Amino acid sequence: MTATEPAIRSATDCIAHAVLNDPRYRAEPGSLGDLIVASVPTCLTPVRAMIDTYDRYYGEGTGEAFFMGPYLDVLPKAVIESAAKESK
Repeated sequence: MTATEPAIRSATDCIAHAVLNDPRYRAEPGSLGDLIVASVPTCLTPVRAMIDTYDRYYGEGTGEAFFMGPYLDVLPKAVIESAAKESK
């Protein structure tokens, strides 16, 4: 486990929870991207902690680059997987 994984998991769990509890999630299945964007302000504390943790371990500016690139690329899949776990 890398040192950044707990912060990544915390941000992801927060966003997934916010998206899955939004009534639009089931009513508008094609709006996942919009729902993720809308959830970020609610999850600003764990998202900021993830970015700061990433910066601390990999260098200044890497957290923002990680968030805007690889993290957001896989976030929809993580939210869908979270929904599948909750429905079991």
